[in-house]
Parts: sequence; C-alpha cells; structure tokens
Amino acid sequence: MNDQTIKILQITACSLSLIGSLFIVVVYFKMGMRNNFALKLIMCLTISDIIFSLSNLMYIDPGCTPNYQILCTIQGFLIQYSSIACFIFCFLLCLCIFWTVIRNRANLSQYQRCFQIIGFCIPILFALIPAITNSYNTQIYVCGISNDDVDLCHNKSDKSSQIVMVESILLFYVPLWLMNIVGISFIIRVSVFMTKLRTQSELNNRSRSSDQQEIQLQTQQEYELKLSQRITQNMLLYPIIMLICYSGMTVYAIGKLCNSEIVILRGLRFIMADCLGLCNSIAYGYNAIIILRLQKMMSQQQTLPMMQFRQGSNDSDVNRKQFESFLSIATIYNDQ
Repeated sequence: MNDQTIKILQITACSLSLIGSLFIVVVYFKMGMRNNFALKLIMCLTISDIIFSLSNLMYIDPGCTPNYQILCTIQGFLIQYSSIACFIFCFLLCLCIFWTVIRNRANLSQYQRCFQIIGFCIPILFALIPAITNSYNTQIYVCGISNDDVDLCHNKSDKSSQIVMVESILLFYVPLWLMNIVGISFIIRVSVFMTKLRTQSELNNRSRSSDQQEIQLQTQQEYELKLSQRITQNMLLYPIIMLICYSGMTVYAIGKLCNSEIVILRGLRFIMADCLGLCNSIAYGYNAIIILRLQKMMSQQQTLPMMQFRQGSNDSDVNRKQFESFLSIATIYNDQ
C-alpha cells in the first residue's frame, strides 16, 4: 500500500473509533449507570480513546517549515499521553474487578479520585520526558517517539537514536505489555474463581429442596449469576484488544531492533492502533446489552439475588459476600 492509501485508511479508522467512543459516552449516560465504579473507569478509558483518535487525526505536513517541529511535538505528546492513559485505565479496571471479587473489597468508589488522578496525571510524565529530550519525530504518518523513519529536517546522531530507542521501549512498550498482561492475569483469576464458586453453588442448590417455588428462585439466581459472570469475563476483552491493536507496532519495533524492517507493518501498525476506540466500543456495546438484561431482572427483585439465600443455609458468609461483590461489578447497587 502506498502512503496515500495508508493515510486514508488511518483517517477512516480514527473516525470510526471516534464515533464508537462517542457511542460509549451516549450509552453510559442514557443507561443511568453513572453510579457504577467499573463503568466510570471504562468512561475514563473512553475519554483517553477520544483524545487518541483526535490527536491521530491531526495532519502534520512533514517538512522543514518553522512550525513543523512544534506541531510534531504537540501531536506526539497527545498520542503518547492518551496511549499511556488507556493502558493505565485498562489496568485499573482489571484491578478493580480483582479487588472486588477476590479481595472482597467493598465501596471501591472511595478510590475514584485516586484512580482518576493516577490515570490522567501519570501519563503527563510519560509524555513530557520525550518532549524534553526532543524525541518526538515524524513517522511519515504521525509523530511519536521514534527513530524508525527518517526525519526530514535533520539526521539524528547514533547517540540520539539510542536515547530515542530506550525511551520508546521504557515509556511505551514496557507499560503497554506489563500493565495489560497483569490485567489479563487478574481477570483470568476472577473467572476461574467464579466458575468454581458458581459450580459449587449449583450443586448445593440442587441438593437442598424439591419445592417448586424454591427451585424456580434458584434457577433465576443461577441465570443472573451466569449473566454477571459473562459481563466480568467480557472485561477481559479490553486488555486483549489493547494488545492486539498494538501488536503491529510491537512486532515492527522488534524487527527494527533486529535490523530487519517488516515493510508491510510500516503503515499497517498505525491503522491497527487507530482501531482501538472502535474495538472498545464494540466490546462495550456487547456488555451493555447483557447489563441491561441483568439490571432489568434485578430491578424486579429490588435486591441482590444472592441476598435471598434461605436462612440457615450451609453457604458460608464469605461465599455469600463473594457472590454479592461479584454481582455488584455489573450493577449500580454497589454505590447505592
């Protein structure tokens, strides 16, 4: 593909991602789920996606014009800032689910201000360092921390190239893979834990009573729990999407480190990264449908299903709290 085709595809991907991110914003407010802590983190992730899409839509004409380096630095700063913010909020989302289910921490909303400060302020440091060291350069299609494309205004010395390479690894690729892999491990632990707990609950329910009304209630509870579990498992999509969208950049960077440029990824890596907001909106939309179904059922009962266990049941208080905490991930009840 030539440069013009790559640029058109990049603009298309950014535009679709921006539309998808705006869809998340509309659904977030329309669904009345603003009291849900996990969804607040997804909203912060969406804001970062919007900044990322807008910054990639900035057209910086490569050349030696007086304002070129300034504009290139601005775009590189915004792209770096929004990327790191996405990584952090995705990690915090996975951490939130892990703390709630595995560690059984209630009232996570008290950490809201702290998480927002971490997610929106720490990326400033990651984006400011390359600006200070003048490491934002043209990559033909966008500006960023890179020395993999020839700068049209001046040639970089070997020492400067090494600094840029180190900054690119430490300030971008290490946070990308470290935070997302740890986040994935959190969700996997939650999924395994809840699968075992749900299986145990189903076995206990079948052995308790033959009363038709109670069997019907237990079936309803099991169905609600399955929906909640699917919602939490779907949270795994966010870090996986992040890694897939940035896999092109990672493979291309590894190739450059090995002095072997993968030509097909030279432009394709940017298109893949620009699809991040669109993919996140699809994952969010899929979750939103399930959340609405679960919320509708739970609103009819006016209480958490797992709080309807019979008096004197053999379930431990710990298991019951784990169930309630798990359900609170997908509903607004945790902040009411």
